[in-house]
Amino acid sequence: MAHTRREFLKTAAGAAAASGTLAFPMVSRAQQKKLTVWWNRGYYKEEDEAMLKIAEDFRKAKNVDLDISFTIQEDLLKKIHSAMAARRGPDVAFCFYNDWEVMPKYAWEGKLVETTDVINELKPRYIEKFLPVAHVYDNVAKKRAYYGVPIEAQTMHIHYWRDLVKEAGMNDDPAKIPMDWNGYWDFWRKAQDALRKKDPAKYAKVYGLGVTESSSATDTIYNFEMALLSFGGTIFSDDGKVVADQGANREAILKTLKFFADMFNSGYVPPDTLNWSDGDNNANFHSKSIVMTPNPSVSIPAHQFFNNPDNYFNKSATIEWPDGPDGKKPTYMVAVKTIIIPKDSANKDVPLAKEFIKFVLEPKRFGEYIKGANGRWFPAFKDVASDPFFSKGQAGKGGAVDPHLPTVTRIYLERTTRVFEHYKNPANSQIYAENVWGKAMSRTNVDKWTTEKAADEAIGRIKTIVAQWR
Repeated sequence: MAHTRREFLKTAAGAAAASGTLAFPMVSRAQQKKLTVWWNRGYYKEEDEAMLKIAEDFRKAKNVDLDISFTIQEDLLKKIHSAMAARRGPDVAFCFYNDWEVMPKYAWEGKLVETTDVINELKPRYIEKFLPVAHVYDNVAKKRAYYGVPIEAQTMHIHYWRDLVKEAGMNDDPAKIPMDWNGYWDFWRKAQDALRKKDPAKYAKVYGLGVTESSSATDTIYNFEMALLSFGGTIFSDDGKVVADQGANREAILKTLKFFADMFNSGYVPPDTLNWSDGDNNANFHSKSIVMTPNPSVSIPAHQFFNNPDNYFNKSATIEWPDGPDGKKPTYMVAVKTIIIPKDSANKDVPLAKEFIKFVLEPKRFGEYIKGANGRWFPAFKDVASDPFFSKGQAGKGGAVDPHLPTVTRIYLERTTRVFEHYKNPANSQIYAENVWGKAMSRTNVDKWTTEKAADEAIGRIKTIVAQWR
């Protein structure tokens, strides 16, 4: 689906279609420099409008023939893979899958431009713990360096309906929810039990735990990785070697798989969670068929902000992941979304591509862009993150305090975090693409395998994938 730049600005195009590509071709002039930009279409029209304005400003300021197109993430990933195979990529590409499936793979193959100079220039502004995501290995150049420019992050949050908890006769105050491991998960089970006891007809299909356990959703990867960290396990060592089969790590994997299997078999998650895509927990939350859900962004409350502010400010809240079984505070897995510059680009003007990226990331300019997502993403830069929008959130009617964004900001800035491990070993691009641990959950939930058998199959598959990248 394509519209001209003028049509976009006139109609705020992008809100009506849920998929497809929005393209904005510029008039070509022989005397101008040219730049082709592929950008991930936002979840809200405000994101795309803000980026389109930035592109227009760059075009006018630099007298550049700039062609920018917006494509939904799944289609853009396919488009990038096809372009890289054909050696006909854009000059700049920003896809939400870059950090997981694009950058580790194509940096390894020597197909990405090094961006260390851009990172060094921006480093005083960066929240530096987000930077490792782009520090990947080029097997052609035989070196590890920056091959992308991180711009925004997402991590795991827990959203819940305060009014459903209150309806269950329980305290809905976020500060009163138990944060110990067993007490936390039992709280949501008790909410389901109380609701169904109170009104069996009304709440017969309302579940306490909206936890994604499918073999296709990336939300499953977040859920598994967060639980694995809570049980003290890891898959890779710091130098990128598989350590999943080592004693404590294998034990943690077994506990993690058992945790999700028990959750599913106990009847406290919707039965169709085995088939959920990334948007299905959102949809079930909005329809109030689940009391709570873990979600790796703030898309759920953002939707309510735009569509029902009362739900956003008064009837829902965001809280943290619970303390681990050992009582330790959680470590949050963070995915950091990253811009790349393909070597085989349309116009082969690397300096101009880097100039555009830095133009986008100027503090005020980038701040307006990222705020267009209403908190869905967290900025990778200290100066933008210091904006009261993130630290204090938004004010509701009568001075209502934002019950979501301050919690999100606390997680990013005050809690222990680690970026996903794809930067350690390029094989992760395939491991995540195959959703190895989601498939392991299906083995225990659907095929009724033992956790030991499911874990060993998954570990074996990971070792096979890694071996192929040597």
